[in-house]
Amino acid sequence: MLVMVNVDNAAGEAVPYIIEKLMDLGAESVHAIPAITKKGRLGFIFLIDTARKNVEAIGDFLVREVSTLGLRLFEEVEHIKFDSEMKVVRLTLQDKGLSLALHVKVVRDSRGLAAAAKAEHDELRAAVQALADAGVNISLTALKELVETTVLSGESQVYQGLSAHLE
Repeated sequence: MLVMVNVDNAAGEAVPYIIEKLMDLGAESVHAIPAITKKGRLGFIFLIDTARKNVEAIGDFLVREVSTLGLRLFEEVEHIKFDSEMKVVRLTLQDKGLSLALHVKVVRDSRGLAAAAKAEHDELRAAVQALADAGVNISLTALKELVETTVLSGESQVYQGLSAHLE
């Protein structure tokens, strides 16, 4: 089910908090789209993908948090979900004795073939810092590409002495 909520009195800084709380209440995904509402007010349109059983708790939270006047429910929404699984890529810096494991979500197409790989952002950030501490200067973007390429190709990769392979 898709829930839509117009919010015209939430500061942009509050949006990450609202999204986190909605996820805690059972939302599968939340999108906050900046909007201009009546009387030229800046606001947001929240699109919340959730099960019907979570709507009451989500509504209660939103009325308390952002004083919404109501929710729009789209019940005739079909959600086609692709198969996915978690893989682990091991990063190794042999000369420094450093070994890191990063989780990567692999999404499969309708034929079961790996079509996309998405490394966990928080793990990537931590790995960039650990590698910097070990003397390897790699950007978050380059590390993400290295890890995801390792998963999609199924082959080990090497970058500046850093080796990446599937476990």
